[in-house]
Amino acid sequence: MTDEGAYAIDLGALRERAESVYADLTRRAPERPLFVEFSGSPKSGKSTCIDIVAHFFRRLQFRVLAPTEGASKRTPYYLKEDLFAFNIWSASYAVTHILESLYHSDRYHIAILDRGLFDALVWFELLKNQEQISRDTCETVHHFLLIDKWRLATDAVFLFKAEPEVSMRRENADKLIAEPGRAMNPEFLRLLNEAYDKVRERYSAAFPRFDVIDTTRETTPQSTAAHVVEMILDLLKEREGKRR
Repeated sequence: MTDEGAYAIDLGALRERAESVYADLTRRAPERPLFVEFSGSPKSGKSTCIDIVAHFFRRLQFRVLAPTEGASKRTPYYLKEDLFAFNIWSASYAVTHILESLYHSDRYHIAILDRGLFDALVWFELLKNQEQISRDTCETVHHFLLIDKWRLATDAVFLFKAEPEVSMRRENADKLIAEPGRAMNPEFLRLLNEAYDKVRERYSAAFPRFDVIDTTRETTPQSTAAHVVEMILDLLKEREGKRR
């Protein structure tokens, strides 16, 4: 047993539990993946956690789909000057992966969405708050993103949060210059966190499960990832129990 930061972890017990869940899953092919969205502000630990969680499950033979994040890696560069078009593309990218995975023959056990439907809701809320789109446009897009077909397929949303000053400290650690960027500056991070809070208050209950992981407090990537793995195993176990 080790105590790493905010979460106590026992890696041996965690592996043993995961192997038990995997044995249950292999008795029957999964009908569809367990969809888990990782959402959150920059430098909140989201991407690092995804890497550790995906690595853990893959090493234990789980079939894991973890497509590259659309917003930062796949969106065509020429859309980035039009934030409405940019976020529509990113939201559609998330919906596309959900639909493809619902019917894909590879039968993944877990599908990890790096910024999915909830994150898209937040960014359109932010655009509305900054008067870059109208309230009516924001509501229209929100209604589309909340259509049951893909909303209810998102089995869990893990929202990673960190205070702006903590995010900035992480951003500038070991850098040669601490100049703020377009998104990585305290004021923008504050506005983004406000949008996350507003959308969470309004829509979190619309998703089957919603958990907030605040990494402002002292913790470590390993302990946070172990905590998330435990929650994913809970969901897999619960779903497998319902199939019996």
